Amino acid sequence: MIEQWGVVPLSYLSMFAADDRYSYGYIGSEDFTMYPILPPGSFVQVDERKNKAAEGAWRTEFERPIYFVETREGFVCSWCQVQRDNIVLQPHPLSSVPVRILRHPQEAEIIGQVVGVAMCLGDWRVLGSPLEPTMRAELP
Repeated sequence: MIEQWGVVPLSYLSMFAADDRYSYGYIGSEDFTMYPILPPGSFVQVDERKNKAAEGAWRTEFERPIYFVETREGFVCSWCQVQRDNIVLQPHPLSSVPVRILRHPQEAEIIGQVVGVAMCLGDWRVLGSPLEPTMRAELP
C-alpha cells in the first residue's frame, strides 16, 4: 500500500479520524471485483447507516449503490441484492470476477454503502497487452 500511495502526512489522515460518521476500507491490490469503477488499491469511505441493499432501477452503473460487505473470507466491495436468505454479490461485468451467492447474514453482511473513494490513476493495462508500452509508428 505504501509503495502505491507513497507517504501520506499524518495530519492529513487525522482529519478522517475526527469524523465518526464514516468508516474506511482498503480494496486489496488483487481485488478486481468492481474494476474499473473501483480499482485495486483504492480507499473507500463507508456510511454504516446505509447497511441495507437498495432495490430499484438505475440509469447508469454510477447511480447503483456499491456496498462494503464482510464475508467469512474477508471484505469485498460490490453491488448487492438480497433474495430471501441469500445475498448476491454482483461484480462489475468488465471485471471477470464471478457472481457470488452467500447466505445472509450467516456468510455475508453489509457493513455499509460506499460513499467516497480515493484511487490512484494510471499504471493499469489491458488484459493481454505487453508489460511495457510500445511506441506507435509515426504516421507519414
